[in-house]
Amino acid sequence: TIGFVGYNMIAGGAIGNVIDRIVHGKVIDFIDVHYEAYHWPAFNIADSCITVGFVILMMNILFLNKKL
Repeated sequence: TIGFVGYNMIAGGAIGNVIDRIVHGKVIDFIDVHYEAYHWPAFNIADSCITVGFVILMMNILFLNKKL
């Protein structure tokens, strides 16, 4: 189900961040966006997976009314 995808994205992102911490001692953020004086927070693919996975889970719970 779609909830399974959300859980896997969250778990995969978390595991990716843990691997970065073990290998590099910190999570490496590689997408850093600047535009004139504005600066958006830096992020990585693992962070993106966690965020998208959370959104998928919330949509599943709130709009599809499916129990997990």
